[in-house]
Amino acid sequence: MRRTDTSEAGLSPVPGMLLLVALIWEGCLCQITRYEVQRQPTVIVQEGMCARVPCNISSHLEHIPKVSPGHGYWFRKRMHKKYDDLVATNDPNREVEEEVWGRFRLLGSPGMANCSLSITDAKKADSGQYYFWMEREGQMNYTHVKLVLYVNVTDLIQKPDISIPEMLESGNPVTVKCTFPWTCGENRPFKFSWKGAALSSRPQSSGASHSSEVSFIPGHQHHDTNLTCKVTLPEGRVSTERTVQLNVSFFVPGNSSALVVQEGRSLHLLCAANSNPPATLSWLLGDQTLASSQPSEDGVLHLDLPHLGPADGGNYTCLAEHALGSKQASLSVSVQYSPRMLSSSCSWVKEGLLCTCSAQAEPAPSLHWWVGGKPVESNGSSDTFQVISNRSGPWASSILSVKVGRVPNINISCEGKNSQGSHTFLFQLVPDGPMPSHVFQKGMILGVLCGAGTASLVALFLLLLLKRPNMDSQRRCDLLKVTLMTWYVVKS
Repeated sequence: MRRTDTSEAGLSPVPGMLLLVALIWEGCLCQITRYEVQRQPTVIVQEGMCARVPCNISSHLEHIPKVSPGHGYWFRKRMHKKYDDLVATNDPNREVEEEVWGRFRLLGSPGMANCSLSITDAKKADSGQYYFWMEREGQMNYTHVKLVLYVNVTDLIQKPDISIPEMLESGNPVTVKCTFPWTCGENRPFKFSWKGAALSSRPQSSGASHSSEVSFIPGHQHHDTNLTCKVTLPEGRVSTERTVQLNVSFFVPGNSSALVVQEGRSLHLLCAANSNPPATLSWLLGDQTLASSQPSEDGVLHLDLPHLGPADGGNYTCLAEHALGSKQASLSVSVQYSPRMLSSSCSWVKEGLLCTCSAQAEPAPSLHWWVGGKPVESNGSSDTFQVISNRSGPWASSILSVKVGRVPNINISCEGKNSQGSHTFLFQLVPDGPMPSHVFQKGMILGVLCGAGTASLVALFLLLLLKRPNMDSQRRCDLLKVTLMTWYVVKS
């Protein structure tokens, strides 16, 4: 591969514009020609995308015709190498660097005063300083033109566009289109992939098209769920994606229906009645009136529930009252959330250590004990460990009994887990310390046993204790004491 060391020509770009070049050829002072290169000094392009760098050469001398046919060369400046890298040229006798082959092209004809450059599938490694070099040979002159260009390749921030109706109707088919704004003008292979709860599969497509479509039938359970379109650019090195939330309208069929949503999501409920004269509409949550309307012609009452939390779960009723009677429809909303550790404590008793753990979640969590980094079998017993667990509604509680002579120098933790996530409470034990009659670490006690929950859990624990005939009286007494003391601490 033949390279050109342009530094030997003694040329350097004049910032901004003009170059004045004089060459002596075989003892004669040859024609001196001055050219202005019209260009942009810096081009910024996103990784994987393309750029068109306009570049023109114009003469300031009226008697000088357009540049005659010649060869143009785009080089990349290498600071620590003797030769610079040729990246684009119209000279058929020169080869460009393998790394840029097919990605850098000299678009214009230098002989027609056009030195425009094309960059496609830009890579981070393309960032750097480039310059254009032109040679024109004639019987009595030899002209050089040189200009500098800086290329900056940034992260890909361009995202695909998703065309989707603002409101989807439950049960009605819909087609969604994803388009990537590709302006490079070349038919290059793209890969599209979709994912979302409303899709029965994860469709994929690839080809020269810059768009992809997916069809599905949304249901009420798909409201506020995500739909994602991912695009992988040509060469497969860079990908980008966009996510939208589905806004699905639905009507509560019949007298009642159920809906499960995740914590933090939003709901838009619609209460509608067709009557003449118009009916009075209300939204109720239990016995509480959330919204109501005066009789109106459209017969519609909206209820927005943003950022749902556990307290927002319950039975929502749409009530239509009319002079001829009333109608109602209900929607049971269940807000799912990950476990919250509520009360956890340890107590030193006659035969060892007793620890209690409580959590609240939807769906109801399961509790698991870990001692010294190893799991303890739930609702089981051994010579050293005994576990009693119970669940009631969204609450769960568990007691761990450890037969030891003194506070062990190990970690004890209680993990609450459900389909929405997990949470772990770590007990901080102090080995070889003083042993008071009971040691409670209130830590995160927030009232796991509230109202009716308190009575139900305590009663269930007492029933479980009484049903264990193999448990000696001293251990049964200790467990009863821990249960009642936990109830006392929470209630107080």
